[in-house]
Parts: sequence; C-alpha cells; structure tokens
Amino acid sequence: MMAGGKLDMDACGCGNMKRKIGFCIGAVSFMSLLAGLDGSLSFAQDARELIQTIAEQQKKIQTLTAGFYQKKETSLAKDPLVSSGTVRFKRPDRVHFIYSEPEQMEMVLEGKTIWIYYPVRSQAEKYSFARNKRVTRYLEPVIGIFQKNFGQLADTYNIVYQGAEPDRLYRFRLQPKEEKIQKFLSRVDVWIDKGSGAILRFKMIEASKDRLWMEFKDLQINPPLKDEDLTIRIPPTVKVLEQISP
Repeated sequence: MMAGGKLDMDACGCGNMKRKIGFCIGAVSFMSLLAGLDGSLSFAQDARELIQTIAEQQKKIQTLTAGFYQKKETSLAKDPLVSSGTVRFKRPDRVHFIYSEPEQMEMVLEGKTIWIYYPVRSQAEKYSFARNKRVTRYLEPVIGIFQKNFGQLADTYNIVYQGAEPDRLYRFRLQPKEEKIQKFLSRVDVWIDKGSGAILRFKMIEASKDRLWMEFKDLQINPPLKDEDLTIRIPPTVKVLEQISP
C-alpha cells in the first residue's frame, strides 16, 4: 500500500479515492456555475437573461460558510453513506470541509491539491492533481464546474435550464460533452437560490449510477475569511501520506 511513505493508488484502489473525493466535490458549488444554454427555443432568450442575472449575483460571492448534509449511494456499500458538517469557501479556489458525522475529518481543496486529515486516527493524506494523471482525469472536469466561469464551462458541458421550483430555486442540469468525461460522469444537477445566486442543492450521478447528493443550509455570504481560516492544522507528529504519481 505504501512505498517510501507514500500512498500507492493502485494498491489502495482508485474506487476508494473516488469515494473520498466524491464527498469533497461540491465544496465550491457556491461560485460561478453558469454557462451556455441548451434548451428549447421557446424560452431560450429568457433563460439566457436569467443566467446572466445569476452570473452577476455569483460574482459578488467572494467567501461563504454553510452547514452541509450529504448522502452517497454507491454499489460498494449496501446502505447510503451519510455525513454532515460545515464548509468554508474563499475565491478563487479554496474550500475547507469539516466533517462531524459519522467520523471527524477535515478536507481542504487548495488549487490542484487536496488534503485530508483524520484527527482521531492521527492520519493525513495529500493528493495532487498535477502529479497524478489518473486523479486529474477523474477530478478536474468535475471540480472545473465550480472553479471556472460559465463561458469556460460551455466548452465541456451542455447546460440545461430546467425551470423554477416553488421554494425560490432555479434548477440547472450539466451534461458532459466529451466521451472521456462521460465514462465516469453522467450529469450534475444544481439548485440555485433566486435571491443570492448561491447553490443550495447539488446532485452528481456517475456513469456507474453512483449518486452524490449535497444540501447546504445556514449560508453566510461574504463573511471575513483569511486563507489560514481554510487551512488544516496537521500536528507535526502526524505523517502525511502522499500518493505515488503513476
């Protein structure tokens, strides 16, 4: 499993990595998630205007904190994997998850690096997109949904506006255009708050039919956050396991 103090992805299984990262994806779902429209001509113009309005709202979100609930349905487990905690977001690409249930865990996304820390186990892991092509192929297109603007996303995803819902939410569906992404990702559905432009619900369906559902509550938009507020403080006695770059 380990070689030279590093975590071997092949030995651990890519599915295990995907399961962990599946819990992380969605963290920056509060920033710009708007792109080209792929809908019927009868409401195409109105939808484009709506997208532009939401885009302007989301540009104003520089930091955000919220509580979250998530549920992962996977063929690898009989029952859904349920967890909850809090999340902090800071532009352009910092996200900090603090899990309270079912196990204490912290997960931070910093650019192209993910840190995971289990305080009870005294265990920490580091995953770098730049150093691992396999991880990059799985993560970059999905995390790109939240780190790129809508114009850039249109190159990778078809964006379908699915209408407004009674609880003041707009719903959009993102479907990957490229076959290499379609091999692991079927679609992503998001529910956007009409008032703030923030994403309140998120559902990702993988090609394997595994599903990740996330819901955010108690949002605070633009609270004062520094980079160090979104940093995991790993004790020096804890060894950080880095994956082997294939």
